Amino acid sequence: MRALPAEGGLWGWLLQRVSGIFLAYAVAVHLWTVHVVNAGHLTWEVIAGRLQDGPLWTVYYLLFIPALVFHAANGLWRITLDYGPSRRLRQPLLAALWGAGLALTAYGYFGIRPLLG
Repeated sequence: MRALPAEGGLWGWLLQRVSGIFLAYAVAVHLWTVHVVNAGHLTWEVIAGRLQDGPLWTVYYLLFIPALVFHAANGLWRITLDYGPSRRLRQPLLAALWGAGLALTAYGYFGIRPLLG
């Protein structure tokens, strides 16, 4: 078994796995809904109707967006650590990933907000 990376620690490692498990489910639901349930007639009205149909889809996307962004940003951070950046460079890189992650999460929320009604 591979040792846990020293930087990022156990929480980063564990949250990467938890978000990955959640995303496997969430992406399957998303793809099923888009390509099977709504195959051939996917429109903005259909999407907005689904999001306005009840709180379940709203909660789904409110969890899906940050899980996706976290999983991607944490994965990029772990890849960055594999290249061994200097200690002086790590903090700005981590801050940039956090900033980009927060901006992408906000962008995702503002993107679905008009569809929520």
